[in-house]
Amino acid sequence: MVPGWSLVPDCEPRRPAEPSLEVFNVQARLRIEHSILGSIQINQDQVRTDPMPVEIADSILDATSETGEALGGPGHPVAHAVLTILRTTVFGQVLVHAVELAEDSIFTDCLCVARRQLGCMRFCYVPADCRTPRRFRCQPDLAEQVVEAELRDAVEAGNLVLTQEELAAEISAARERERMRVHPRFNSERYGRPDYAQLADLCAEEIKRGAHDESEMGAFHDLYNPQREANLRARLDEYAPAGMDAGVLFKN
Repeated sequence: MVPGWSLVPDCEPRRPAEPSLEVFNVQARLRIEHSILGSIQINQDQVRTDPMPVEIADSILDATSETGEALGGPGHPVAHAVLTILRTTVFGQVLVHAVELAEDSIFTDCLCVARRQLGCMRFCYVPADCRTPRRFRCQPDLAEQVVEAELRDAVEAGNLVLTQEELAAEISAARERERMRVHPRFNSERYGRPDYAQLADLCAEEIKRGAHDESEMGAFHDLYNPQREANLRARLDEYAPAGMDAGVLFKN
């Protein structure tokens, strides 16, 4: 059930277009925990049945391409499912009826829901132009709000002189820069490599410390790498001999 079914020697998927899990008119609850899974396709009767509950936690969902559907419904605009997703990294598009809760997760590509009034997203990364339920402290929204507030404060304080049209253009450009800056960066996005789905050292701090408890977003949240690094640096500073500097080198 891994992305692409299996791998060729260079870690490319053998069948990248094939879903790893297909569900056909099953009245059940789908729950995925601590797993690496390829795309999911849900075939449900959208007239006679309620949306299927899908729960994903502490996992990686990988469509093997940016244009692929990590979760969708063949022949329909969205999958007939209500999604709950926690501490998960998603490569590919997610097209569902609704999202009941998304928390501490990374959506590298489009997330689209049919019902925006249901549910919420908390402490997630999701592209800004996606159709989602209400968002709370998500990126890049938060970074864009900060840079816009800074520009408006600078204009009000007289430190920056701009017309309304110039200010609007400057805000738009600053927002675009922030979107590019906080976009998640990974050491590898290819299943089979040792650094698969790991956040890169150059990834923005808003992602590396963007979860609700200031750990990293995504599948490696529960390693608490930011807290471990901070504790290690504090101990190194405390016990390093005089005149010596100590640093941290990350494996992979």
